[in-house]
Amino acid sequence: MSDTKKVNNQKINWSIIQQRQKRRVSETSLSDIRYRKQQLVTFQLMLEENQTELLNTLYEDLGKPPEEAYASEIAVLLQEIDFLKRKLNQWQRTKKKHHVRLSSVSKTSIQHHPYGSVLVISPWNYPLHLALLPAIGAMAAGNSCFIKPSEYAPATANLIARLVEQYFSPDNLMVVTGDASVASELLELPWDFIFFTGSKKVGSIVHKAAAARQIPIVLELGGKNPCIVDETNLTPTVVQRIIWGKFLNAGQTCIAPDTVYIHESVYTEFLQLATDQIKAFYGTQPIHHSRFGRIVHDKQVEKLKDYLEQGKIYYGGQVDTANRFIEPTLLTNIPVDSSILREEIFGPILPVIPYTDLTTLVHQLKDYPDPLAVYVFSKDRETSQFLKRELRSGAFSLNQVILHAVSSHSPFGGVGASGFGRYHGMASLATFSYLKMDYENILPFNSQKQYPPYQTNDLNLLRKWRRWLF
Repeated sequence: MSDTKKVNNQKINWSIIQQRQKRRVSETSLSDIRYRKQQLVTFQLMLEENQTELLNTLYEDLGKPPEEAYASEIAVLLQEIDFLKRKLNQWQRTKKKHHVRLSSVSKTSIQHHPYGSVLVISPWNYPLHLALLPAIGAMAAGNSCFIKPSEYAPATANLIARLVEQYFSPDNLMVVTGDASVASELLELPWDFIFFTGSKKVGSIVHKAAAARQIPIVLELGGKNPCIVDETNLTPTVVQRIIWGKFLNAGQTCIAPDTVYIHESVYTEFLQLATDQIKAFYGTQPIHHSRFGRIVHDKQVEKLKDYLEQGKIYYGGQVDTANRFIEPTLLTNIPVDSSILREEIFGPILPVIPYTDLTTLVHQLKDYPDPLAVYVFSKDRETSQFLKRELRSGAFSLNQVILHAVSSHSPFGGVGASGFGRYHGMASLATFSYLKMDYENILPFNSQKQYPPYQTNDLNLLRKWRRWLF
């Protein structure tokens, strides 16, 4: 069979399953919360019964230590499932609304309806978490779902596909593996909603495809998340938090502190504390440390090697290309026009930049694309409020990194270049639902003032009684 014919047959099969998914959504009663909760329980069983195998594939793809993989990939999913099971009844309850008196006596209510068949396209850096978290939210809202996981984490992608086939009906959830050409083919299908997590470049392609078909979409993109440390709050605890957040998953985290901007008066002290903390976390030979991850593929290794040439290596810098290893690195003395200061690093390299004047720094950061998060470490409330007010970002985190994004109680997403749309918890239910208004007029007669021909005094009456009528 030719490749073209094989692809066409795949598309026909996907299209058939998609139509079945749409039909399943339309036929499932909105009030049947038990059905949605059953899907959440199935997700929970799939994760709990296959933890060892999931942890093994995450290690195979990214070298993730089991503790880190469980916390950042599995525990967050189980927490989301628990949260949604508790909140679904409250969410789906019909909400009564006031309506204008001009339309006589009426009843008005709104209800959340699922879109239908949702496409989730996920990245490689958290290949389990970022594939399943949006799918869990979509299905809790009543939708069916296709997942296209990243081909750059093949062991995890193939395991997700096998487990989903084992635990779910394709009428509810389907996983399609493959390279970028598979994603392109999927984008040609008539989806009811698309959720994309990944790079700005690919996100623009997905956004364009969705716009051509008027498909609602969420884009979760990346960004250079600045971490600003002023002279009031440099402590070993602060440095420990920053180093942990930066080098988690070998720096391959979209909400990692990308670059540290440190007040010049504590610049040298920060570098020493950071060096000590890296050694405390990973030893003096991280390449032999079983708890430090690996870079996902060779192309990313080469990109990071180029970044290492753009400044002075204060600490680290060791590279083992064959094993896709880059040592946790502190980089200083970086020219202002260097690409590492403008591009998302996505690796274990931490630029450390001294600043003198906070206002000047803010003007500089405003020239960069809007990030997913701004991190500030300060004991001065005026400083933190100034930075929160002046810097636009998806989130603002004071005296901590990363942890704002793991709660089901708080919406997560970007702004501007870092994306749009929100998910996690109730925000997922809102994102994957549309509001439908139900209006019912009760009285069988009309107020004739509503209809032409209008009388001379009608405009004056409308003005006089506007507040009561509307």
